[in-house]
Amino acid sequence: MFISYAQNFEDVMLWRALKHIPRGFYIDIGAQDPVLDSVSFAFYERGWRGVHVEPVPDFARKLREARPDEEVIEACVTSHSDRMTLFEIPGTGLSTGEPAIADRHAAAGYPVRKTRVDCIPLSTILDRFSDRDIHWMKIDVGGMESAVLESWAASQVRPWIVLLESVHPALPTPLGRPLWESELTARGYAFVYFDGLNRFYLHKDHAALRPAFDAPPNVFDGFTLPGLSTSAAPPKRSYGGDWEDEERESDRERDELMTYLFRRVAQDEAASRAAKGGR
Repeated sequence: MFISYAQNFEDVMLWRALKHIPRGFYIDIGAQDPVLDSVSFAFYERGWRGVHVEPVPDFARKLREARPDEEVIEACVTSHSDRMTLFEIPGTGLSTGEPAIADRHAAAGYPVRKTRVDCIPLSTILDRFSDRDIHWMKIDVGGMESAVLESWAASQVRPWIVLLESVHPALPTPLGRPLWESELTARGYAFVYFDGLNRFYLHKDHAALRPAFDAPPNVFDGFTLPGLSTSAAPPKRSYGGDWEDEERESDRERDELMTYLFRRVAQDEAASRAAKGGR
């Protein structure tokens, strides 16, 4: 049974299109937590591996601890390689490099702290994997999608499927046809699906996968939930001790769940080896 960990069933849609690939590869830009709301964890359980790009130090640390066999790039993706200011909204997926967006989050009651982070162009990341297929690439960067796509630059690498968060940060308001869409269509991608949160794009070389995006997740996908997902819009946090207590409790619960889940993965792998005669 496929267990969906993603906040909006993004992993179900991707798995429907790519489950024929035995051990694929992904790039997750704005990866956040290694388990909670993770688009990649269900793939990780099935032997896929990839690269995580995550500028928030706490999330990057958690990814390294939970996925020691994967690379974590602790940086923002932009067209330059200098350092920049990241407006971190702790414990959420709302962190951003856009001051105006950070101001809106602060006005809504979220604690915001500034930190300086490294930057890397998307072209640099993609060109490192020019010798292999990248089956999907997810971009969830708090309103910085244009900066990420512009930094694709002259790289000729084309992931099969690209999905990007396509609503105003923390709001259920779709962007319509985003201004950044031309960055994708110019590289051979076609829009195939909107799930209320993300827009999915499929490269023309893999147009045969198009029927996988004809319907939303449903009973025929044969998936279940782990009880870990949160809503697309994180709950409003308050300042002070109460917020810090909630964050500590959330970390404790996450650590317990991760311990259980990774123990289960190890047990499944051991059982699989035993069934194959110890190979």
